[in-house]
Amino acid sequence: MVKLNSAEEMEMIGKIRLTKDKFPIAFNNKVEELLEEGVCNTKEEAEKIVNDIIFELEIYYEKGHGLFAVECEAVESGTIYSPYSRDMCEDYC
Repeated sequence: MVKLNSAEEMEMIGKIRLTKDKFPIAFNNKVEELLEEGVCNTKEEAEKIVNDIIFELEIYYEKGHGLFAVECEAVESGTIYSPYSRDMCEDYC
């Protein structure tokens, strides 16, 4: 079972930008998401927005399975599941 870190104990591994060249799959998925949700009207507009987003990632290790990262905002505002065991991560409280 993975326990989420509190804001004071966050283990941030860094900030990244999605680019077409370095992360083409993730970049295109984020562009498609913006278009599907109606945030943007054109692919060009969505690509510009994605180019400007800075993602902050927090790292976790699930014993017996491995390492994974989650967007910091998602940890604070959502329910996180392990990508390995599919168990819901335990709140830090």
